[in-house]
Amino acid sequence: MVTRWGMSDRLGLVQLAPRENPYLSEPSAGYPAAKPFSEETAEAIDEEVRRIIGESHEEAKRLLTAHRKQLDALATALVARETLNEQEILEVTGLPPAPALPTGSLPAT
Repeated sequence: MVTRWGMSDRLGLVQLAPRENPYLSEPSAGYPAAKPFSEETAEAIDEEVRRIIGESHEEAKRLLTAHRKQLDALATALVARETLNEQEILEVTGLPPAPALPTGSLPAT
């Protein structure tokens, strides 16, 4: 995310990863043998990746804690029935359905 799509406010919208696949290209042309950035930038990338992972982990724990009752109800229902459809999940957890996506909001596949 950080090196390929520039998803970091700190490093900006810049692609730092090479476009070729390092496993399919010749050894001298691929990443990490020939990094296209400095050691300082590599350290910044590592810090950003650690930050994103840490924030995501904390958010996951927060959500699981906040919705523990629904999670336990879902786990109990899955043990009893093995599979649940969307409506059954909503009934078991008491959660509201997700809002409908606007028409045309998803790209065509």
